[in-house]
Amino acid sequence: MRQDIMKDIQESFVPITVISDINKSAAEKLIAIQSDYMTDLFNTGLAQMQTLSSVKEPKEAFELQIKYFKELDAKLANVTEKEVAMLSATKEQLLDVIEQHISEMSDIFGMADATGFMQDAQKKLKR
Repeated sequence: MRQDIMKDIQESFVPITVISDINKSAAEKLIAIQSDYMTDLFNTGLAQMQTLSSVKEPKEAFELQIKYFKELDAKLANVTEKEVAMLSATKEQLLDVIEQHISEMSDIFGMADATGFMQDAQKKLKR
């Protein structure tokens, strides 16, 4: 009996462990994306400073700065797209896990019968 209780408790924690694994994976991916972006940002900033230090004309320096900021904007947009896509995929995974386990819970606790009863009652009230 005690083993059955422990088994039930372990089974009830399965969704929590799956969700925590999904969150861990998402956090690792976000950290990797941000780390790569910050490294690239630092390197391009240094390269830009070296380029600007060798420029003699203000107009050329201004044009280089405009080019630099356009490239920076494009990189940031790319990183943002990657993050949003990854977060959307993570959201879908989490929703799938939650929906699956909620439907299992409703089967366990007889909620499917209660839901069917409520739907029938709503149909009768609409007539």
